[in-house]
Amino acid sequence: MPLRIAIGGIEHETNTFNMCDAQLVDFDINRANAVIDRNQGVRSYLGGMLDAAAAIGATVIPTINAVAMPAGVISDHAYLTIVEELVAEIKNAMPVDAVALALHGAGVARCALNIEVDICQRVRKLVGSNVKIVVTLDLHGNLSPKLSTLVDGAFGTHHHPHVDEFERGQDAINLIPRLLDGTITPMMHVEKLPFLMTPATTMYGTAADLNALCRSAEEDPEIVSCTFFHGFPFADTPDAGASVLTIANGDADKARAVAERVARQIWNSRRELGAKGLSPEEAVRRALRSKDWPVAVLDGGDDPGGGCPGDGTFLLRAMIEAGVSNACFAVMYDSSVVMQAYEAGIGSTIEIELGGKTDTRHGAPVAAKAYIKTLTDGRYVRQSPMGRGSWESLGRTVRLQIGGIDVIVLSQRDAPSDPGLLLLHGIDVSRYRIIGLKSTNHWRAGFAGLIKADYLADSPGLMSRNLTSFCYHMVRRPIWPLEKNATY
Repeated sequence: MPLRIAIGGIEHETNTFNMCDAQLVDFDINRANAVIDRNQGVRSYLGGMLDAAAAIGATVIPTINAVAMPAGVISDHAYLTIVEELVAEIKNAMPVDAVALALHGAGVARCALNIEVDICQRVRKLVGSNVKIVVTLDLHGNLSPKLSTLVDGAFGTHHHPHVDEFERGQDAINLIPRLLDGTITPMMHVEKLPFLMTPATTMYGTAADLNALCRSAEEDPEIVSCTFFHGFPFADTPDAGASVLTIANGDADKARAVAERVARQIWNSRRELGAKGLSPEEAVRRALRSKDWPVAVLDGGDDPGGGCPGDGTFLLRAMIEAGVSNACFAVMYDSSVVMQAYEAGIGSTIEIELGGKTDTRHGAPVAAKAYIKTLTDGRYVRQSPMGRGSWESLGRTVRLQIGGIDVIVLSQRDAPSDPGLLLLHGIDVSRYRIIGLKSTNHWRAGFAGLIKADYLADSPGLMSRNLTSFCYHMVRRPIWPLEKNATY
């Protein structure tokens, strides 16, 4: 009899400093066969699961998959509606040999400070101890040690940008036959560090070196996996912070020892992890002095991919005031300006108040005269290794020309992590000198081969590198860098 595996998931990265709760309407929910249709052949966690399941001849029973843009805390209504439907669909799929779930690791609901633990508790209670549960997780997961008591395998992305979601989905499914035949007896350990780590790419530098240390640990045939989770520092929860998750075959002491060894090296390297931010004005000045083009200026304080509003104006204003030309800016979230542009039509020039509508923290609106160059329906196919092959649908969008800057404005909040979004608006990045991006690191997956240098503009938004600007109440203390005397 082929293995029966129920698959599904709930993914949300929660920025608890965002005061707007994530609602049910914010989630893209796929059910039953739509889960397969949306992920077959796509470089996603579920795409990897489907690929591996087909390779081992398993029968897949799709349940539901709910994904939302990072935002504020999930409302109780939204979370309970989704998680109860997920559990109900798994119940309908039974009997199953295993459940494979695509989760995040930094999800927070009003009624659950760690939704991944809550989800796995509910599923384990339903299926019992004999059914195997495997999960995939985001590198930015704030892990709870309790997770290791609920699942039989957990695989987090190794890279930022997360170009290996597909492979981690494969890992989760490929473990199941070895769990069922007793080849693997998983001993999982989560080692927590007193360290709030700001986002860092793994494409080079210290984070890449630490990844190499994890891969060397996996050369031991008894180490199933070793993963450095950077954590998500913009979530004020008891589980916030960096961690190491290891799975050893039948040896709990080895799992702990490997995790502790890697964690010690992370701790010793903590000052070198994470890009150093500049003021938006200084970031633009450095970009203008560059001798090679194109270069990127990153709006790190207002990255929608980390739960920020996406309508912050500090960087765009700095670019305009510096008289930047042959430049583009992606993206600004402002549905009212998109509506204004649609009403005026292509070729019109309009007076706008762009951005700055969510709050005062991210800057005041930019008053400008804008020429309407392009209107689109916001639909494109992802080209980046992150989710390649999947359709994105952002609703109405517009390309405005403000002085020497082409600005993409969206009616739905999103982050510019894929070149397909810019090409949709007729923007070929290679032809520009300066690219303003509301993205901290995920842009690298799609643009790294084109961008010659990048400068991080640390505006005072909800992803500011200055963690002392946030009021933490629930994180474990002392914790570095909030307390410089924190020890590990």
